[in-house]
Amino acid sequence: MSRWRFWWRVITRTLWFRVSVYAGLGIVAALAAVVLAPLVPDEMAERIGGYDTVEGLLRILASSLLAVATFSIGAMVSSYTAVSSSVTPRVAAIVTDDPQTQNALATFVGGFLFSIVALVAVEASYYGAEGRAIIYLATLVMIGLVALALVTWIGHLGRLARLSYMVDRVESLSKDAFEARITSPWLGGRRWEGGAPPAGAEIRARRAGHVLNVDVASLEAAAAEAGGEVVVLCTPGRFVAKNDLLAVATGRVEAIEPFAAAFTVSPNRSFDQDPRYGLAVLGEIAARALSPAVNDPATAASTVGAGLRLLQAWADRELPDHARCARVLAPGLDPQGLIDDVFGPASRYGASDPVLAEPLLRALTVLADSPDRDLAQAASVLADETLARVLQSSMEPRWKTVCEACLDTAR
Repeated sequence: MSRWRFWWRVITRTLWFRVSVYAGLGIVAALAAVVLAPLVPDEMAERIGGYDTVEGLLRILASSLLAVATFSIGAMVSSYTAVSSSVTPRVAAIVTDDPQTQNALATFVGGFLFSIVALVAVEASYYGAEGRAIIYLATLVMIGLVALALVTWIGHLGRLARLSYMVDRVESLSKDAFEARITSPWLGGRRWEGGAPPAGAEIRARRAGHVLNVDVASLEAAAAEAGGEVVVLCTPGRFVAKNDLLAVATGRVEAIEPFAAAFTVSPNRSFDQDPRYGLAVLGEIAARALSPAVNDPATAASTVGAGLRLLQAWADRELPDHARCARVLAPGLDPQGLIDDVFGPASRYGASDPVLAEPLLRALTVLADSPDRDLAQAASVLADETLARVLQSSMEPRWKTVCEACLDTAR
């Protein structure tokens, strides 16, 4: 996607952005009462525009929202800590990026600032009776919004730190990334088969980290201006060191900057353009669940199911009949990497547990029969490795027979 759109999405997902917007709206609503005052009928102003009524209501709202906002922040931090320790630190960011969490905190902070600003304005005689009537009505609306946000937040808080909810969220984010890559399997360009890159201008990384985003449209425009093509060597998710080769541009390249600016490199990975990251996080959840301290093979089995659903959708994809950016060549997703990311930890650490070994072998055999032959081959290889680990483990003989039959029946 465009790098400007990418950064806009990153900024709008942060907690401070939404809180700042809601806080600004609360302040504007408190000060806008003077502008709207001429619209208030005199009878309404006399009935609900009394100083004591508005001032008391604002004080109650301000004191209550301060406590609610403090409680909500504490609950979010507790959920963040619980998820980091019980699931994996990679999914902790999902807590702070969660839209419902952000909406609740933003509503509480915005309502608190509205009440404080309005209270100060009332004490300073900034409003007349008509303005205080508007503030009274706005306060009632704010109370309704806060009550709705609080009820929604409490219901959401009950599942926010649940492991199953985090698995579902990771699967959902990964599904979005896979769907985007299905429509643009080579980032919207043409397929690059690999091998030695062509001779041309080299675009190198300016810092170490993971490639987060590739602005293919900018690469297409720069390649068209140079009258050549650009071969992308590092797609989103790839770890690069400083001065590593990101791409090679052919043609009359007069400046590297337009090509280099199309690559966004950051210390941390994200789900947006990187389907393998979601699979890797699912694999980490399985590995954590299978550790001796946790010993939760059922959770690992749920990650196997999530991985199977994601990869089945990927295997059944239809390739686009044309490239949006014909001057850009990029590699596709590595089938072996997809399989190893999500199923590798379960195969290595859970082959001795029948609760996990059987569904894992079933998932691998299903993928081994998929229409994507490269993915099928990778799944078949891991299925054979998993069965070998099962037979060498201390699993009861009857379960080993079940696992062997599971693989033999599928084949």
